[in-house]
This record gives sequence, structure tokens and C-alpha cells, in this order.
Amino acid sequence: MNTMEHLKAVADYLPVSVRQSILKLPESVQKRMQEIRLRAGKPVCLTLDGRTVLLAADGALTHSPASALLPSEEMLAHSFQAVMSYSVHSHQQDIAEGFVTIRGGSRVGICGTAVREGEQVRSVRQISALNFRIAGEFPGCADAVFRQMGQTGGILIAGAPGTGKTTFLRDLCRLLGEKSRTALVDERGEVAAVFRSVPQHDVGLMTDVLDGYPRAQGILTALRVLTPEHIVCDELTRPEDAEAVLSAAGCGVQMTASVHAGSFAELQSRSLMQPLWERGVFRYCVMLSGVGQVQSVRRLT
Repeated sequence: MNTMEHLKAVADYLPVSVRQSILKLPESVQKRMQEIRLRAGKPVCLTLDGRTVLLAADGALTHSPASALLPSEEMLAHSFQAVMSYSVHSHQQDIAEGFVTIRGGSRVGICGTAVREGEQVRSVRQISALNFRIAGEFPGCADAVFRQMGQTGGILIAGAPGTGKTTFLRDLCRLLGEKSRTALVDERGEVAAVFRSVPQHDVGLMTDVLDGYPRAQGILTALRVLTPEHIVCDELTRPEDAEAVLSAAGCGVQMTASVHAGSFAELQSRSLMQPLWERGVFRYCVMLSGVGQVQSVRRLT
């Protein structure tokens, strides 16, 4: 799917008035759109190239709240139900974690009142905002770095939120999967965007996708049944993720993954990453500063 197809897929989940206004925008503006943020009774906000602007009802961009489109609570509720495929119960785990991946691979962030059991968030009620992060697919964005690193895996991609880690990881997966047996553990469905068993994104000719598997479980399943040369996964966040990565590395499989970090110094200080540094799991670290923007490449081993 290209950028316009991703936007049209997202538009299906928006209130009718918001959808119509966005589709009135010039194509040059639509292609630059990164986020659509809905808040009940407040202006619709669009993120274009990292900048926030407001959306007017006639399809124009504005900085004036008085002329901006204001979705109602009812409109927000209908959009939320569409995101949930009209089955909130089946998405409780996703809601508890704060976001849902929709058809096409775009992510919808959910804001509201937490329903807790002790320290654990079990659900969210009284939805107050939805943030549609439009998936980006840029084939070739990792080509130069991939060649620089010897056209192999063992790569850690790091960056702050919104710097295009998933986009870059997807392209690395495509490159690895063109030549080697590759297993993609796609817990949130953002990398391959599988729909009716078919990845909507190009993740490589020889890539097997474990869609929706918890990250650690998916890595171990891939080891047991897929004989991969490479395993790719997004967003290492939990101790069990690191343990599974160590297991894969111990079996001779090369790991390629991403992690949130604002700087390399911050990344080095993470307790989650310490055993991975010690075992030399990753050969290179690619630090991103924006979508398609490589800040630095460090050789780790």
C-alpha cells in the first residue's frame, strides 16, 4: 500500500464530516499527513511533516480554532466503535495497552478513563480522544544502510516516538526476506499489516509472518518451527522479550529489532538492554532522527 492508500484506509474509520474534509485536501497535502487527532468538542488536528495544523469543514487547513471542524462526542463514539470493528470485547487487551492496529497497518491511539485492577489497566472507558497514526511504507529507505552493514542482520533500530522505526524495520525485513529465511514477529500487526492472511506490506519473498503473537512467544515459536536465519520484531519493551532474543542469538539466529530511545546514551543505560550488550546480540545500532532520516550508525561488535 502506498501513502494515499493508507490514508484512504484510515478515512473509513473517521466520522463522515472529517472524512469528507480530509479527502477534499489537495493530494500534495494528503501525502504529507502523518496523524489525524480527534478530541470531542475540540478542533480536528492534523500532523503534517511534524507540524500541527487544524482542519476546516471545507477541506482547508487553518490555525484558527473558530473556523476548525469540531467532532461531537457522538461522532467520536461512532469512530471508536468502527476502530473496534464493532466488537469492543474482542479488543480489550489492545485497549488496555492504549492503541489498536487497524486494517492497512495504521495505529490508533486511545485516550480515556482507565479501568484498573490494582496497578494494571484492564480497559478504557469514556473515550475522550483518538489519534490515527497513518502507516508509512517507503521501500528503499533502508537500502544504503543495509549495504553499509554488509547486507545482513544483527541490527538494532532506535529512535524517539515518531521517527519512523517501524517503517525502517519493515524495509530491513523486506531486504532480509528477499535472500534469507526470515521470520517476522508482528505483535501489533504494524509491520506486515496482515489482512485475510495476506501481508499488505512487502516484507520479503522468504518472510514468514507470525501475526499477533506476543513478541517473546513468537520468537520462540519461530525458533521451534520455522528454522529462520533471521528473526525480525518491533519494539523490545519487556524482560521476556530480551530473554527470547538471547535464546534466538544462542541458536545462531540473527536478530533485527527496534527499541524506543531518544539517544544512544539513553539506550546504553537501559537495564533491559544490558544482557543483549553483554552477549553481543546486535552488530550495529541505527539511530533515527525522523522518518527516513538516519542520525548515526554505530558498530557494536
